[in-house]
Amino acid sequence: MRTYLSLLILSAVFLLASCASEQETGDEQERPTPIAGYELAPRDMSRIVQVSAVTEPENIITIASRMSGLITGLSVREGDRVNQGDVLVRFDIDEHRAELKRAEAELELAEARFERNEQLFEREVISSADFEESRANKRIAESEVQLLETRIGFGTLRAPADIIVLERHVEQGEAVATNEPLLRVADLNRLVVRVGIPERDIVNLETGQHVELRIDAWPGEDFEGAISRIYPSADSDSRLITVEISLETSQNGRNIRPGFLARATMTADRREGVLAVPSESLLASGRDERFVYIINDDGRLERRDVETGIERRNWTLINSGLEEGDVVVGANPSNLREDILVEVTRWIDGESTEMAQR
Repeated sequence: MRTYLSLLILSAVFLLASCASEQETGDEQERPTPIAGYELAPRDMSRIVQVSAVTEPENIITIASRMSGLITGLSVREGDRVNQGDVLVRFDIDEHRAELKRAEAELELAEARFERNEQLFEREVISSADFEESRANKRIAESEVQLLETRIGFGTLRAPADIIVLERHVEQGEAVATNEPLLRVADLNRLVVRVGIPERDIVNLETGQHVELRIDAWPGEDFEGAISRIYPSADSDSRLITVEISLETSQNGRNIRPGFLARATMTADRREGVLAVPSESLLASGRDERFVYIINDDGRLERRDVETGIERRNWTLINSGLEEGDVVVGANPSNLREDILVEVTRWIDGESTEMAQR
């Protein structure tokens, strides 16, 4: 009997020892779950708008004839660059010069008559009517000379600024009428890039705003421009609003020509130094409350309710609930639960930046 009791006691002790050993083994086998982590740090959530269009002259001018006559000089052609004051077109003005000489002679005669009549009027030899008539004739002669000098001036057309000739509508030797188009030219001092911007971005742009430019003719080089004008209404078909970006033609030792493709980058809705998390890290409760899992000091997951803001390119702005330095589960949080032991095996960098490309 004693032997039997001893065996029972030994069996019970062995069973208890086995259970304790299994419990200790279970505790030792709790391994952390691998996760992707993201440590919150200030980032730039500004909306960056990228658009492209060709450069074109800010001012395009059509030079028209200010007189009718025969073209005797026309030396510029399409593509020619002309400096301010250079002669563009000359007309045959020989007839006007002859008329001017006749008008100048008539003016001399009218001046002489006026001076003689002035003396006679002072001695009361002639009436005031005769004196006023001579003065009026003198003024008429003066205006005739001035008119012919102006017409002779119309016979030489000069460049109003530093320009490039875009189109030539006439040839030397042709007879043209008054106001007939002769040349189409462009002012080269400033170029513009006109791009279409949607209404959601246009409200965050303003005139004078700095614009970064890249010109395809010189890859890798940076150029500068500024918003010079925002059109008051949208295009009826595209619903885009035209924004005009001005740029100097000479930058970085380069001369930018009309027709070059320019790629503009501008900031709409600036949000710098804000906190954001990967959008994939966010979860929602039954009441549609947003929350994330953070990793506490014990290496376990802890739920943290957050208030979110805008979302841009897989990043969501955090208005409240998290602080700089907090570490959140950055991917696949729905497969996890609160209070489990985790280990960060992959870190999500914060270099992704939202871009809106047109």
